Formats: sequence, structure tokens, C-alpha cells
Amino acid sequence: MFPPVKITSGGSEIREFGPQDAAQVTAFLAAGDRTALPPGGPATTADVDHWLADTVHRRRLDGDGVHLAIVDTVSGDIVGSTGLRDTDWAAGSSEIGYGVRTDRRGRGHATEAAGAVARWALTAGGLRRIVLHARADNAASLRVAAKAGFHREGTLRLADWDGETAHDLAAFSMIATDL
Repeated sequence: MFPPVKITSGGSEIREFGPQDAAQVTAFLAAGDRTALPPGGPATTADVDHWLADTVHRRRLDGDGVHLAIVDTVSGDIVGSTGLRDTDWAAGSSEIGYGVRTDRRGRGHATEAAGAVARWALTAGGLRRIVLHARADNAASLRVAAKAGFHREGTLRLADWDGETAHDLAAFSMIATDL
């Protein structure tokens, strides 16, 4: 089980999605824009309330991972999401992911969130290793990983499938001694 997450870093608050986010999450889905939502987020607007009230918290309590909103502290807008998944407590490892709304990219939100959540996971979260995979052809995501303090370990050849084409993944990690 992960402890509750609430991190303030830079101009962002990084916290678990909750019922207070229903209007924004519903608006993202209604607009067809899932860029601010994590994988495994609600599929339709009808799913939003259940996802916010139950699924998000169950994931943390079960120790599977966490779904976190990246919230601009000035505007209160959800600008993206980050989280941990594929947590292996025996190995002390989890994979981090992130996504930022198209209209909020390039402002450091992903870098700040990825670094802050990784630091939290390696301290209060009780983990030893955080893994990050980014498509090798995604220059922006590669920059996020490096700027957030992750170390590149190599390339996983043709490890990602987008439904049409296989892509290489860059493999990164962060461990407690990197902090």
C-alpha cells in the first residue's frame, strides 16, 4: 500500500485525483482530450464519478500504483497527470509515467512532476527503484526524463507497439543514491 500523496513542487500540486476533479475530468473526456488523464482513467463521462470515488483510491490502497493529478497552484487547473504503475514491492520497483495537456506543454510541468514523484516514491513511498520508459523518437519525453534526474540505462529495441508500428524505448531509472 502506498501512503497518501500530496506534493507541492514548483508551481504545481501533485495529488491523487478526487471527487473535486469531476468537472475537469468530465470536460476532458467530453472534448475527446485524454492527454491530462492517466492510462486506466475513465473511459466515458459516465465512468468519471466511480473512477474518482473508488478506482483511484483502490489502486493506491492495493499497492498497485497511484494516479496523480498535476494541478497548477495558481489557476487550480489540472494540467496533466503522473503516476506509478507495475509496482513490484518485493523488488522495490515501480514505473513512472506522465502526460500533460497539449496547451500546457513546454512549461516544465512534466519535468517537475516526474522528479517530485520519483523523489517521494524513493523516500516516503518506500521504493528502491523508479523506472521510466520513453519512446526513443520522443525528444520532449527524453528531455523530461533527463531534466527530472533519471539516468539513461539503454534502449529496449522495438519494445513499444502503437497499433501500427513497433518503436524503440529508452530505459531510464532513478534510485535513492541519485537523490
